Amino acid sequence: MKNLIITRYAIVSIAIGFFLSCSSSKFSADKLIDDGNYEQALVEISTEIDKNPSPYLYFQKGKIHGLIASDASVSERAYSYAEMNSSFDSISVFQTSSDQDWQAEADSLSNHYWNLEHQNGLKAYEEDSQESVLKAINHFKNAVSIDPNAIESYKSLSIAQYNNGNIDNALESLKAAEILPNATPDVFESLGFLYLEKGDPEQSIIYYKKADQDPLKNKNIAFGLVNAYISQGKTYEAISFLDQLVNEFPNDAKLHNVYGTQLYEQVSDLFSNLKSAYSVNDTSTTATLSVEIEGVSENAENELIKAYQMASSNLEFVESLAVFYNNMSGNYFSIYQTAFQDDKVAIEAKALSLTDFAITYYEKLQELNSNSNYSEKIENLKKLKESWTNQ
Repeated sequence: MKNLIITRYAIVSIAIGFFLSCSSSKFSADKLIDDGNYEQALVEISTEIDKNPSPYLYFQKGKIHGLIASDASVSERAYSYAEMNSSFDSISVFQTSSDQDWQAEADSLSNHYWNLEHQNGLKAYEEDSQESVLKAINHFKNAVSIDPNAIESYKSLSIAQYNNGNIDNALESLKAAEILPNATPDVFESLGFLYLEKGDPEQSIIYYKKADQDPLKNKNIAFGLVNAYISQGKTYEAISFLDQLVNEFPNDAKLHNVYGTQLYEQVSDLFSNLKSAYSVNDTSTTATLSVEIEGVSENAENELIKAYQMASSNLEFVESLAVFYNNMSGNYFSIYQTAFQDDKVAIEAKALSLTDFAITYYEKLQELNSNSNYSEKIENLKKLKESWTNQ
């Protein structure tokens, strides 16, 4: 009986030992990882995966690739991050409800690495040197490789690439962001800007309109559209849009100045047509064009004056008026020879009056900016006026 009891205890002891052995035999690469022996850890994990794949093994594999990436230089992390993503993606294939949630662990680790790369990219970019911008670009590239849906990283990458002088790469980064389900209007706005910078106003207009269906309510997009219209040579479209904008933002001096400048572009075209009409003795067309020129040029002048009145010390606004009066006087002088005799007195008077205004505003420019030299321009205008007065 005593021997039987001992035998039972022996059997129980053997069973306990067996279960302890099984529980302690669960594969772990933690020791190799702690020792920094990443390559050997990957070899052993891969062997275990071939025999018995599990979420835990894929988590460990991905974790190791993340560690390898963090030890590598910024520009050489892409492969390791790709392997980390691939390993973490495999977790869901083998994850069961009874397992520890290794997918949540993997997502947390991925987010850690993404945040690290993105924040380091921002930090490098703020250092504002050629080397640091290139470093920032590599950090942002790593960030989007970790999380291909991280729209903020695409936007930051595009900005860094643009400021590094690579518009094509900046466009490519934003095009990748464009197709994301969480793409924001500022992505389309930035694409509009980049296409305009690239010299493709047609695409620029498409994206600016895509950024906001009511661009009149968004001044940045509105300015972008205006610039795109101007770059495409669509003066009348620009004028039509600017007419709406100055009503929407009546206190925006910049808008009034741009509007006045574009109205002058329209006047310039009208003068060309007027000169042609004079050359073929088309009295009806010259009369119509003369009236139209008066009306449009008056609107242009009023808009430029509004901008000047809002900021009379703004050099750009003063110069716009000086250039406007100078060019308008030149237009009138240019049609004098081909004009009908009955029109010449009025044309000369108009040209001389506009010359006086041009001189006045160039002198204002000289006063406002002592470092500039408009004295020669002013002197030439005075001589021009004198030569016509003495005829």
